[in-house]
Amino acid sequence: MQKLCIQKITIKNSPAFKEASFYPSLHFNVFSGASGAGKSVLMESVLALFGLRETNATFLEATLDLQGIPQEFEGLIDEGEVVLTLSKKDKIRYFLNAQNIPKKKIQELFTPFLKHLSTKSYDAANEQNLFLTLDGFIQSKNQAYQQILQNYKESFLHFSEAKNTLKTLQEEALKVAELKEFVRFEIQKLETLNPKKGEYEELLVLKKEISKKEKINESLQNVREFLNQSHKVSEFLNLINSDESDSILNALNLLESLCEQEGERLETLEMRNIEEILNRIEALSALKHRYGGVDEALEYLENKKQELQKYENLDSILKDAQHSYNRAKDTLQARAKVLTEAREKHLSDFENALNLALTSLKMPKAKVVLKTLLEVESYTLLGAQNLAITLNTALKNLSSGEFNRFRLALLLAQSAQTNHQAIIILDEMDANLSGEESQGVANALKALSTSYQIFAISHQPHIPSLANTHFLIQKQPNGSTITPLDKQGRIQEIARMISGDSITKEALEFATKQLSTLQCN
Repeated sequence: MQKLCIQKITIKNSPAFKEASFYPSLHFNVFSGASGAGKSVLMESVLALFGLRETNATFLEATLDLQGIPQEFEGLIDEGEVVLTLSKKDKIRYFLNAQNIPKKKIQELFTPFLKHLSTKSYDAANEQNLFLTLDGFIQSKNQAYQQILQNYKESFLHFSEAKNTLKTLQEEALKVAELKEFVRFEIQKLETLNPKKGEYEELLVLKKEISKKEKINESLQNVREFLNQSHKVSEFLNLINSDESDSILNALNLLESLCEQEGERLETLEMRNIEEILNRIEALSALKHRYGGVDEALEYLENKKQELQKYENLDSILKDAQHSYNRAKDTLQARAKVLTEAREKHLSDFENALNLALTSLKMPKAKVVLKTLLEVESYTLLGAQNLAITLNTALKNLSSGEFNRFRLALLLAQSAQTNHQAIIILDEMDANLSGEESQGVANALKALSTSYQIFAISHQPHIPSLANTHFLIQKQPNGSTITPLDKQGRIQEIARMISGDSITKEALEFATKQLSTLQCN
């Protein structure tokens, strides 16, 4: 089971709060207070903590209960209590249990757990999110549905891969003659040069030796002239009866042998064509510049030979690719049919659940329509159907308030069917609503709070009356404060929301009745 709950939040140095901490309920939390006290600033800080907004504070920290970590994050953090920290000094840094984590990773980890309903949020109207809601509903009704959905997605990805492979081969087949000619030219050019491993370095050494040949030869002649007089050295040594005679004469003999060897090597160098060597070095240097080295050129040559072989066998490969495509297409169609039938079977139940939620929110009933796609090429990762939901108008024509109530209805239709625990953040959800509409939103949030941890800003009394925890945000000279209200404090704040700063007796009576009637204390 996946779960994310906030146990504590600390804020330092934001536009409204110098330093503040609070402990939210795991279910329904509401925040109220006079305009400008810092309610929206608080919500922006919460969103920033999860990487969904630019931070408005120098320090944010939350103690979280996190369960059901996605597989790609296993080993990075453990389940259970996690401390998420945002620090802004020279730059913004995120930490999980004191381990520095990139912002992108923070977003990837927590975004699936967060639902932010604002007055400008229209993302839930896209088809992908509508399908996610429908599929989540069906999964609760049919234990086999998750596997049906997974089988379809695997088949779609396999089909897409087979289609792309076939398309690429078909495009190659149209220009295969030109490709063959080019590859043959590349192969012939390299085979004609016929480079050998280490040859370039050996030729550079040879070039250096040839360049020194004349100086070495001149010096060799001088040494040989000296050796021609070696009998005089022998005669001298005999006359003086030197103990070093043998070693000196042996050294002269060794020197003479060395001269013979060097002479033979110079004769061999004399036979080498320096122009050919320089041309060969130039050719290998160009090859090295193009491919990075002789080894890389030889590897490139082998790849080109394999590429040519592929083109020579293209007809056979193309035929195999067509068979793979046909098999993938048949499998996809079969699994798409199973998926479509499962969705059609539960579509009416989903529509009824959605309309029940819409009715509670004082919204018109919806019509949910699945339209089957006839061409396999039109299938998407979402399935072989289009999904459309309309009320008395298209979703895009709803006002922002209507649209966010529609989003609540989607959550209600799904929340009763899932154990998924996540966080809903609402910024003045009941703004510009009638009392009846606001009461409907409050009831919806109360129902959702069994599956979600809710953070809501409100200026009307209905949502605070049903919340588990009511926080009052007040502007103070040294920064705003966040205060959890007891029952009497809630009565006073709800009365203020009804009658303004001059609280009336009637407002107090209404607030007392609301809390007594609608909430267990």
